[in-house]
Amino acid sequence: MKIFVFLISLLCFSTLAASNSEWEGLILTKILHSISKSQIILVYSSDKSLTNEFKNSDSIEIVKNCKKCDFILAKDATVTSCKKPTIVFSYYAYLHTPNAIGVFFWQKGRPTIRFSAKRLKYFGLQVKGELSKFVSKND
Repeated sequence: MKIFVFLISLLCFSTLAASNSEWEGLILTKILHSISKSQIILVYSSDKSLTNEFKNSDSIEIVKNCKKCDFILAKDATVTSCKKPTIVFSYYAYLHTPNAIGVFFWQKGRPTIRFSAKRLKYFGLQVKGELSKFVSKND
């Protein structure tokens, strides 16, 4: 009986740990759909783990050129050659990247999301739905 409980606990723990990237993909999909006006969203990212999250998506297409995208997802480095709305993954990058309309990062095991009202307005974008409560007027 103890072995059974241990195996179930191990299975649950490994499922939770493995699903972090899946959760990230779901949250990013929700973020992109709450901002975008189009049905198919063109996204550029140089990060392979992010592009793998959207391989099987019907509504998000990964492009290889940042000039052809709707949004940039910048996890490690910022793309300065393209003046496109960017979602970054650290608060420091959010404060120091002029095109960063939003930030998504994990803090104490919970997702943290924030959008800049001023930068969204600059790009003519608006956050719709339940994520609109994460728009900050102070940034």
